[in-house]
Amino acid sequence: MTYTLESAQNIFTDTQVPSPIPATIALFEQLNVDDKLALLWYAYTEMGRTITPAAVGAARLQLAEGLLNQVKQMSATDQTQFMRDLASRANTPLSRSYGFFSVNTKLAFWYELGELMKQGVVAPIPAEYQMTPGVKAVLAAIQQLDPGEQITVLRNAVVDMGYEDAVAPSPTETADEPMFPRTEPAPTKLKVEGITDSTVLSYFAALNADDFEAALALFTPDGALQPPFQKPIVGPDAIAKYMRSEAQGLNLMPQQGISETLPDGSKQLKITGVVQTPWFGVNVGMNIGWRFLLNPQGKIFFVAIDMLASPQELLNLRPR
Repeated sequence: MTYTLESAQNIFTDTQVPSPIPATIALFEQLNVDDKLALLWYAYTEMGRTITPAAVGAARLQLAEGLLNQVKQMSATDQTQFMRDLASRANTPLSRSYGFFSVNTKLAFWYELGELMKQGVVAPIPAEYQMTPGVKAVLAAIQQLDPGEQITVLRNAVVDMGYEDAVAPSPTETADEPMFPRTEPAPTKLKVEGITDSTVLSYFAALNADDFEAALALFTPDGALQPPFQKPIVGPDAIAKYMRSEAQGLNLMPQQGISETLPDGSKQLKITGVVQTPWFGVNVGMNIGWRFLLNPQGKIFFVAIDMLASPQELLNLRPR
């Protein structure tokens, strides 16, 4: 059997339930720059009552400290303009510096920026600002989501800000990401109803241990990983970079799945479960589906990570 990325992406597609996340993100993207910033302010203020970000590790915040110090030294007007530049993805030196940050460093930056705004060190939303109908609509849409979906929308909003330059950053900007210190132990004994495949179980165990080398060893040389709402990431170097940047500190808790062996000995599997992120603690879980295609030798050729619309999604046992 010849595997292609396109064919692999089509396994179990009929079991997916449309997620409201892309539509909510699209609504956010339609807002103007000031409304985007206002939405983030209102969202984090409102959501903070039920979703509390984890404390930022000192090592990770150190990567953003230089930019934060520059922002703190600005006038209130310049601080507001800086945030507008981030939201509009303007090509400025500071916006490019932010664009070089990894996902987790961007989250650390906004966490600290929000704290500084609460303290009055950084300019908050202008007192005369009136919430527009667009902001009200997006905020209402976010409030309708479950906590895991909410944090995904808010995360994507800040991750996509800034200007990403094709020019390589300096060596200090490309330094390895510091590891997230785990405040809670990750699951160690995994039992997934309907799944006994050792490769897939080893994949989950490796990520729960932040052992990305062990996880990568389970892939074929041309293997691919497709994150939620993104294009596939192909090859060990690219997958390693993604895992180091975005998979640190996750608690993966697969619960049930189905496995089908094809005539050539390859396997396709669909698994559903919950993932907890270190940014929002163990009380908030994201409903996740994993779709695996293993070659006849038991190596991962493709794995897609899907955000599920609800924890009640039923597995469709009929393959595509």
